Amino acid sequence: MKTIKFKMNPIRSAMLGAAMIAANNVAMAAPVSKTLEMVCPFPLIGDQTIIAQISADFPEEVVLADNPVVPPILIDTITTVPDKARQGLAFVGATTITGTATSINTIHTVSEDIPNITELTIESTTVPMDETGPFDVPADGMTPEVAFNESHIGTAYITVDDLVLNLVNLKEDGTQAPAPIGEFESDCTIVEGQDTTLTSFEVVGDIVVEDPADIDVDVASVDFGTLQLGQTATETVTITNTGDLDLGINSISIAGADASAFVETNACTTIAGGASCAVDVTYTASEEGSQAANLVIASTDSDEPTVTVALTGTGQVELKPEIEVVGSVDFGTIIEGTTKTETITIENTGGAALTISSVEVTGSEFVEVGSDCATVPAGSSCAVDVMYAAVLGASTGTLTILSDDEDEGTTTVALTGVGEEEDIEPPCCDIEISLNVEGGSYIAASDATLPLQGDIVSLLNLSTGLFTGDLLLAPTQGKFDIIQGWSKYQATAHVEFESVGITEGSLIDGKLVATSQAYVKLPKVTKTLFGFIDWPIGGGANCRTSEPVTFNVSSPDGEPFDPILGGRVVGTYELPPLENCGLLTSILNLKMAGPGNTIDLIMTPILD
Repeated sequence: MKTIKFKMNPIRSAMLGAAMIAANNVAMAAPVSKTLEMVCPFPLIGDQTIIAQISADFPEEVVLADNPVVPPILIDTITTVPDKARQGLAFVGATTITGTATSINTIHTVSEDIPNITELTIESTTVPMDETGPFDVPADGMTPEVAFNESHIGTAYITVDDLVLNLVNLKEDGTQAPAPIGEFESDCTIVEGQDTTLTSFEVVGDIVVEDPADIDVDVASVDFGTLQLGQTATETVTITNTGDLDLGINSISIAGADASAFVETNACTTIAGGASCAVDVTYTASEEGSQAANLVIASTDSDEPTVTVALTGTGQVELKPEIEVVGSVDFGTIIEGTTKTETITIENTGGAALTISSVEVTGSEFVEVGSDCATVPAGSSCAVDVMYAAVLGASTGTLTILSDDEDEGTTTVALTGVGEEEDIEPPCCDIEISLNVEGGSYIAASDATLPLQGDIVSLLNLSTGLFTGDLLLAPTQGKFDIIQGWSKYQATAHVEFESVGITEGSLIDGKLVATSQAYVKLPKVTKTLFGFIDWPIGGGANCRTSEPVTFNVSSPDGEPFDPILGGRVVGTYELPPLENCGLLTSILNLKMAGPGNTIDLIMTPILD
């Protein structure tokens, strides 16, 4: 016999033992390995490229006549994670990676594609904190078994289609890191242009050996229940040939002390492989009390030439109803203020119709919400729906059923349930992020650029992605030309910013959006005299815009903002008119006020 050979180590040997035994009829296995680049989305840091190395021992050939089922096969993966992921984990204090992964693969045969999805367990991996660069995360798991048939004969191959990571990242004390890093799912995409074929193998047919005739009877016994004297009931017994060769039915008869109470009819002679035939057995209640006999089937099955089916029935002078219902229903534990409905089935196991005269529920937390119970025919059932409205603590009640069952006219069902407080998870934590701001603002009115520098201190909520902060822009200077009378000279505007309120914004999926307000102040405007003297010509302590300037900025499309590395933001704004700036107020407004102004900033986190 040929066997599949797996890569073995002490940890996996016990898990593979059963698979090795089941594989003893599959052709020799060969080690295969495939390395693929995949792009996986990660919280905070966005899409990252990982390298997945997949290894396994797959059979080179599947011979249908030996064993058409390929047993579970061990899959080993080593995922190389980039340094940026390490930085993202360290950013929230995560030191250990755990979780699972789903490897989505497909077996392609000549007739159909067979999904082959493998659940992998990620080995607990320590995040390297004292070194930079990518690091490896191992995982392994067993593939599901795969059954092949004649339609698959030919060359088959396996492709790697997708990888879904379900990561649970832990802090040093063993608790889960804060959202969204603590636990998340990442559906990875294979980078285009790669050969995703893991391996190929042959599905081989062989001479079909027909199995001998094999009889199978669908029941071992038939109980006709209780019938009124003189009544009859018929049940069907099905004989099936589960073999390939024809099954001959030599005889079918009824034997036993009460054989005269049972009659059989059939048309069973020869049953082809996979076919069936029916035997109808009729019971006539000929006397009071229990009656029993056997249905005897003789066939050409060499292993089981005779099959016996027990037949029973009971005759009764007068048929009576018989109620059957569970003694208690437990609604379990649910949240206080919520409801749960259970269906209680009332069966009539007697021989006459059962009349339900009353269905009543007691207990303040339980109420009947539906019932179809009135008259229940023999052998039938009806249902009562009871709803439990949970309060804090344990609750009890009773369902009381009144019927015409002579032995059990009143039937009770105990009702129980427990209400508990809802466990509301507190909102996720905020972390402080300080950003250095550097860039410039283009002033459309003077066709000049004003350099900008400063910082913003903000609180970022990791769960919602929303943040608030304080924008602090340093004083700056800008130059522009002034024409006064017949003279033209260059002036220098000393500009300061007075923040109004807080900066608000969001950082979601790499898109940063923020809004800030500030008064633009010109405490001094000077011109150069004799080449080196800055002569004051305007501005003043009260010289500023008539209302705050609103700066709306966002990260450009295609340039994701990284909370670890920072990024670029741009925006446009309108500068309101200046006031209280002296004799040159109108000239300054011509050079500064108006729409069409832009702002372009680089924000870089300040990491302590």
